Amino acid sequence: MNLAEVKRAIVARKLKWVAGETPVAAAALTSGQFGLRRTSLNAPALQVATMMPEAFRGTRPAKIDWRTEGRVSPIRSQDTCGSCVAFATCAAMESALAIQENEPASVDLSEADLFYCGCGDCCDTGWDFIPALGRASQGVGLEADFPYVVGSTCKSIPPAVKVSSWKTAHSADDRRWALVRGPVVAGMRVFDDFRYYKSGVYEHATGDEIGLHAVCVVGYDDDASCWIVKNSWSSSWGEDGFCRIAYGQCGLDQEFPFIAIEVERL
Repeated sequence: MNLAEVKRAIVARKLKWVAGETPVAAAALTSGQFGLRRTSLNAPALQVATMMPEAFRGTRPAKIDWRTEGRVSPIRSQDTCGSCVAFATCAAMESALAIQENEPASVDLSEADLFYCGCGDCCDTGWDFIPALGRASQGVGLEADFPYVVGSTCKSIPPAVKVSSWKTAHSADDRRWALVRGPVVAGMRVFDDFRYYKSGVYEHATGDEIGLHAVCVVGYDDDASCWIVKNSWSSSWGEDGFCRIAYGQCGLDQEFPFIAIEVERL
């Protein structure tokens, strides 16, 4: 698939997003390198709880975007390694800590620590949510102590933040309530045209499914009928590294739960 085909499909279907050349479109990634294993589609351990916190019952906002509160850390890049689960988990942890401490997101956690010490030599196969959360519950160190480089091997660093608990949200309403509380970890199907996403509200236009992917959802917009997503494909992709995905697309809000986490400093 090439850019011209994607643009023609967008016009033909009258969709509201813009395609263009991106670093991911130029990369020859395998299915495993998108980073979420297919076993995640049938993981009964994810069915732990639903999210409807009593504290947030009542009128739910029509839009939540944690970026406007400064509670979302900067975009990072997993490069050509299937480490998206680690990036999505660290992103949610960084936001959860910022919300808990009522401060701008400033802690930079080490995706390398979580991924290479939790999964190991998994760049070509990806990882699952449950083992990532299990490793994160032991603590994740700082990026400064173990910078992310594709193909690294585990090294011991001091833990800085840990996942203290997590719950899953399944219904449409539960998902929105979870996001009122803070960014969440989620999974999605990636179609070939998504690699060319530059801006707008994404809907699948053309192309086959090419892999499964983990992302951090940082908000929603009921007026635009979309989820606001933090990706790990660098700030050169999408809307400065973020994207908006229409409700009901990519299995984001149908096949995978939203995983809401709580954290604790160590």
